[in-house]
Amino acid sequence: MVWVSRVPVGPLRLISHHLASSVSPCESVRFASTATATLTPADKRKAYSHTLRLPKTSFPLKHKDVVAAEKKYRLKTCDVLYKEQYEKNDGSVFVLHDGPPYANGHLHMGHALNKVLKDIINRYKVITGHRVHYVPGWDCHGLPIEQKALAAIGKKHTSLTPGQVRAEAKKVALEAIDIQKTEMRALGVMADWEGDKGTYRTLDHDFEIRQLRLFQTMVEEGYVTHRLRPTYYSPSSRTALAEAELSYKDGHKSRSVYVAFPVEESDMSDGLRRTYREACEEGSKPLSLAIWTTTPWSLPGNSGVSVHNEMEYVVVSTEEGRLLVIAKDRLESMQEVLGHLEVLGSLDGHVTSAAGTGLVHSAPAHGQEDYAAFLSAGILPDRLRCPIDDDGRFTEELVRWGEDESLSSLVGKEVLNEGTDEMVEQLRAEGSLLAEETIEHRYPYDWKSKKPIILRATPQWFADVEAVKQDAVSALESVNFHPPQSFVMSRSEWCISRQRSWGVPIPALFDPSGQPVMDSETLSHIIDVLERNGVDHWWNGPVEDFIPPSHQGQNLSRGFDTLDVWFDSGSSWTLLKEANLRPLSKPLADVYLEGSDQHRGWFQSSLLTKLISSRDDHRAPYGTVITHGFVMDEDGEKMSKSAGNGLSPMEIIHGLNALVLHATSTFASSTLSALYFDVIKDTLYCDSADNATRQAVIAVLQHTLTRLTQIIAPITPHLAEELYEHSAAGRKSSVFLETWQPDVAKVSALLAIRGRVQRLSEDARAAESLKTLNQADLYIQAQSVGLQESEILTESAMTLSGLFGVSEVELKAPPAQTAESTWRYTADLVIDLDGEATSGPIILTLLPASNHQCDSVVQNDHT
Repeated sequence: MVWVSRVPVGPLRLISHHLASSVSPCESVRFASTATATLTPADKRKAYSHTLRLPKTSFPLKHKDVVAAEKKYRLKTCDVLYKEQYEKNDGSVFVLHDGPPYANGHLHMGHALNKVLKDIINRYKVITGHRVHYVPGWDCHGLPIEQKALAAIGKKHTSLTPGQVRAEAKKVALEAIDIQKTEMRALGVMADWEGDKGTYRTLDHDFEIRQLRLFQTMVEEGYVTHRLRPTYYSPSSRTALAEAELSYKDGHKSRSVYVAFPVEESDMSDGLRRTYREACEEGSKPLSLAIWTTTPWSLPGNSGVSVHNEMEYVVVSTEEGRLLVIAKDRLESMQEVLGHLEVLGSLDGHVTSAAGTGLVHSAPAHGQEDYAAFLSAGILPDRLRCPIDDDGRFTEELVRWGEDESLSSLVGKEVLNEGTDEMVEQLRAEGSLLAEETIEHRYPYDWKSKKPIILRATPQWFADVEAVKQDAVSALESVNFHPPQSFVMSRSEWCISRQRSWGVPIPALFDPSGQPVMDSETLSHIIDVLERNGVDHWWNGPVEDFIPPSHQGQNLSRGFDTLDVWFDSGSSWTLLKEANLRPLSKPLADVYLEGSDQHRGWFQSSLLTKLISSRDDHRAPYGTVITHGFVMDEDGEKMSKSAGNGLSPMEIIHGLNALVLHATSTFASSTLSALYFDVIKDTLYCDSADNATRQAVIAVLQHTLTRLTQIIAPITPHLAEELYEHSAAGRKSSVFLETWQPDVAKVSALLAIRGRVQRLSEDARAAESLKTLNQADLYIQAQSVGLQESEILTESAMTLSGLFGVSEVELKAPPAQTAESTWRYTADLVIDLDGEATSGPIILTLLPASNHQCDSVVQNDHT
């Protein structure tokens, strides 16, 4: 939250000082005409100024001690106000649910943007009479915090016990929360910062237990499964990742290879065998399937080659006489790679012809589509071939499978680096490499380590997204998106397990064969134990504590996977459900507001956990979703800590840069200071105290000051609070409790008419029909429009001529066209109020003014 008062003198503070001075009581001013003593020469020089009613105010132009002033108004407009507005406002509860920022270091500009936008909305709701519920939170678990903790002590997580890792990570998270809380308060964010339930943290015991109960509900409803299947895996972080934890990088370079897969005649289909024999004289030459891949490291996991049953394939002969099967549509492109290819025969088959050879190397352990294809065809192997370890290196399994010691050169090499290079050399040595080339393409990276990931089959826990996808689509139809968004639910399942220690445990027991033992009874027993002893007990306590009575004596072990941090934050809506803040007919929160990247992150995980766990309530947890962009640097790049181009918001609020409210300052400096103040200063300075004109001007200024203070209050709360405190309007404990219902519809309608009138005047001036707009009368024919619009015009009738800048305004049809009429300009106008167009047009007509312009200026009563 910007506090303009920290800048010693700024445009808003100057204009606020001027306004506050202009409406000061006149009784405190002493006039020269009432003095009885003989005037000294110095007094004579000041005699003129003593005859003026110069305004005075206690509102300071600048503070001697800005730190003390800031502390005073920060406490009043943040902590104290949050409690007061909930107790004193009588409007409905407005809930803005906070998406928890990551507890990892100082705030950056993205945090500041997010928190300030939320606070502006909250303060606007307070000043319009609502009771605002806003509880800031922190996302405290996960890999980045764990990595930061380990880096601080110079250890790897494999060298420590899970309990030691957790202790160090918790320490880092709590330190970061203290730092960020201090900095958020410096931003001026309104909340109950020190209250018992004024903030939330995903590491809090009650939050963790509530999250585990949510997980239990999802298991009982049948939405959670455990199986071996390919998932996004980060070797650099040594854990599985969800789709939301990926960032895609353009320009990634891969060694793509064309490889010949030999086919024995006994393994050929009837069609291929027939074509093969016709092409090479009863099979006198070996035949291979030509495949293309950008991941040579995945070739050891190959379990088949996919073809498309709607594509045509050909058997070709290379210049060296080698027989290959490729897609007919790829023939021309393949000749650019392999040289001239002679077509010897054709057959039908199956696969896309967009790239490669038309035949796809399929490794169900390294591809989700491959896995699904093998599964649907009923040929998924009992054991997926995945000779890659947790560090992303080839294992000894390669040698055992191939029964070839030459493959031992691959063992221990990173598959994404030297392992790929060695694999290509192995293909070349055995004569399987047809061609290779380096390509640049889009590739998924670990969002935190910024390093490429792989797909690798590992035992993981999954939430079934497909089962609730239609419910999700239906639920989103009732959500308001600002700006409008298409919420894409592309995934069919969500990998919710992680192989790290710092997180909420997945409370699973396993039998000796590695099968999970998880049901309502085991989950209830385990969660009850953790609720009594704390979540750390899962790692520190004996396994016997977690075995329920019905399973006593069985040889069970516990798993040590933790829940995805998106599951952590995605379950935060349970706080709102528990608080029971609103009628059941309304969504739990009015607003979720985060950066645009959260459409596949927190927005989605919140929706999925809500729908999967709520059998009888198929609504989204939010009524409105607002997204903002990113703070960019001077080169148009997103600011981030990792990129080193970030700017600390603390530098800005502590005065190194001045944060100006452009529209308000422009209004204050041009409309008020340069125009209105210049017009009314003689009346204020010279007219008698009881002069009706002067009293009217003071009333206008008081109203302007009140409204301007309320307008800027959500954005500059400290300045507005200070101004309110020093003004005659300060009757309540805070400007925010001086509730105001802005008539946006009325103002919008009048401004729409004003804009169209100005365009008509431009046409009239271009035709040299008039010089200034006050030489014209305006007729507003409001027939066939809604009642509301007619009332707006009628209520404002006395002020319309001044607002529109014309001589006179008539709310009726214009007089008929006559021969004496010199000019006439007409336009239709449809006013759109609250998103709905009126039933018909408003007809605007400019005619020459019926009155005459004054020949001389009327003198005031002091001359």
